Amino acid sequence: MDIDTLRITFSVIAGVLVVLFYVGAYLPTRAPFSGWWTLALLLFLLSSAAYLANGTAAQAALNPLGNGLAVAGAEAAWYGARSLRTQPWRWEWLVPGPLLALLAGVLDDPGHDVWAGGLTFLVLITAAFGAITRELVLAAFHPDRPARTLSVSDVLIRALALASVILTLFYAGRALAFVAEGPDSELFRQTFGSVPTTVLLVVQLVTVSFSMSALSTQQQIDDLHRRAVFDQLTGLMRAQEFRDRAAVALPRLTRGGEVTILAMADLDHFKLVNDELGHAAGDDVLRAFGWSARTVLGQQALCGRLGGEEFALLFTSTSRDYAEGLLHTLVAEFQHTVQLADGRVPTVSIGMVEAGEAEPLTSVLERADKALYRAKSEGRSRVVRA
Repeated sequence: MDIDTLRITFSVIAGVLVVLFYVGAYLPTRAPFSGWWTLALLLFLLSSAAYLANGTAAQAALNPLGNGLAVAGAEAAWYGARSLRTQPWRWEWLVPGPLLALLAGVLDDPGHDVWAGGLTFLVLITAAFGAITRELVLAAFHPDRPARTLSVSDVLIRALALASVILTLFYAGRALAFVAEGPDSELFRQTFGSVPTTVLLVVQLVTVSFSMSALSTQQQIDDLHRRAVFDQLTGLMRAQEFRDRAAVALPRLTRGGEVTILAMADLDHFKLVNDELGHAAGDDVLRAFGWSARTVLGQQALCGRLGGEEFALLFTSTSRDYAEGLLHTLVAEFQHTVQLADGRVPTVSIGMVEAGEAEPLTSVLERADKALYRAKSEGRSRVVRA
């Protein structure tokens, strides 16, 4: 198959994918990575269309433009990869690379050489794919994820990372062969020329688009699951989810060799904060406690909002004294995090107990609730252990 036919095929596939991805993935979710990938597809489509002018009078103008559009497409895909980790971006960051690729082509001899500015283009596109690979690897293997946790989204992101690695290595090989052998050599034309490159891009385009579409759908499902499982205000588990997970985890934790602590916390005078300062202030207090609990106790702890201003915390510690110290640290962090308009400092009462081996969750919760009642009856704003 000749290169023009391949490029037309690539353009048609890219055009169809632009429409399908925009309508099927971006519009329903408005996910940033879906939007960036739609833009990347459009730019790759325009780049391929520009290369169709090679061998015509328009080659001098459109060949460098094709290089610039291809680099812009790769950078848009890079932004999409960055959005998976909610990294910042600016439109002006998109300009230098494509502009440099365009100028390198224009200042060479684009009217007579289809590889005008070729080395600059290959270096830029390789760097862009390398940056995409880095972002995808960081998104798939980030250190904040709990051990032994691998979601469908993780698998899809890792598949995208593998595709990006292949493209990075291929374009790095193209750049090296361009320098070592030249674009007219047999090695370059057979291995890294326009025909094998376009074939690879067609395959990768379909594969990556399918993975991105599946990822968009899966992240929608994950978001719905998070909303069902976690309280949106505090970021802690909803009551039933906490009870379900705690009931499963408790027998394992009590046999693990460390002290297993269940604490119940209640925000003091929370109703007064809502009544006197408004619900927005109350929401700030709830958010502050949720953030403090997650920060101080860590990812291994199970933290849930049981209802209103009452919370349950299940975690392990080296000793009861150390556990009590952690809870005091949580209180201090909570009070430091939130500031109310009238200057008052919110307080919290906590009752903590050590769970016994083979003790059912209902029994531990009942004992922790009694300890919490003692903390409130003794004057609030304290940690009481029973």
